[in-house]
Amino acid sequence: MRIFLLCFTLSISALHSQDLHHQALSSQGASKELPNGMYVSQTIGQQSVIGNYTKDGKTYGQGYQQSVWSKYIQSTVNNPITTVTYPNPFVSNINFQFSQLIKEQIKMELFDVRGRLIFQTEQFPTDNLLTVALPNLASSNYLVKLTSSNYTYYTQILKQE
Repeated sequence: MRIFLLCFTLSISALHSQDLHHQALSSQGASKELPNGMYVSQTIGQQSVIGNYTKDGKTYGQGYQQSVWSKYIQSTVNNPITTVTYPNPFVSNINFQFSQLIKEQIKMELFDVRGRLIFQTEQFPTDNLLTVALPNLASSNYLVKLTSSNYTYYTQILKQE
């Protein structure tokens, strides 16, 4: 009886499996809100819908767990003051060069990959350049938000050792 069940299970599994192909690797599942309010999205691969979902002020990623950073970064593309970030990746100092002179303090907020604020400073740029020293920062990707009264800019930076 056990052998029969094992053979039956294997044959059913073989009938319902899919051939793996370099473009079809996927394990899809449903997105679901649990009774305790937690929202779970399940997918590995790119065959299902991707994107972000916001409910009750919380944002949830689906697909390859897409970051919401791209929305912030995209929101500043048409900023009248263009900004060049260099070097990126950086080791200890990161520079933000502005196309126009900003004569007031610029607030820099640095967020980790989980969205936590891990560093902030307010500095006056020298001419059109803001240099921030971050030598003790761990190697990782970070989201930077720069703000002043008439300027907001988001960018992604990479710290390397």
